[in-house]
Amino acid sequence: MIVLGIVLIWNGRRVIDDLGVPKGKIVYSDSHAQGNKTSPFFSKKLEIVGKPDYVLLDGGMYFPVELKSSYRPSSGAYFSHKMQVAAYCHLIEEKYGVRPKYGIIKYLNGIYKVHYSKGLERCLVDTVQDMRNNMLAVQLRRSHNNSKRCLSCSFLEKCGDSLTG
Repeated sequence: MIVLGIVLIWNGRRVIDDLGVPKGKIVYSDSHAQGNKTSPFFSKKLEIVGKPDYVLLDGGMYFPVELKSSYRPSSGAYFSHKMQVAAYCHLIEEKYGVRPKYGIIKYLNGIYKVHYSKGLERCLVDTVQDMRNNMLAVQLRRSHNNSKRCLSCSFLEKCGDSLTG
């Protein structure tokens, strides 16, 4: 079991190095692809749960790394990806007691650094509240024009504005 843990950490470090992500000790890895089960992070304050792909520790600072299978948009990063990383920063702060300064999104064609500012944290809190309000809504309006997103949406039954026909 110890040997398996060492191999997974080494493999994770190799993956991080190959991606060009900043150095740091891997303290958490959502390594479900290798068959290991990792516990998610939980926030009592926001009542959210999440599993970042990696959490690195460098110079006393923890930061999340999220790997994406899409290309980085010309605008820098998708809003939903920024919110995902902001949520991971919040979860890390609650778990380790140290506020991350940033998180990393690794796209196929580059890296985007998400600065975890107080403004971004407020946006996260507002977004979580909006999501909760939407869950209680009788009918929802879609926020996109992508039928593939509709097919995998957990709100599909409530939407009434689906592109799936």
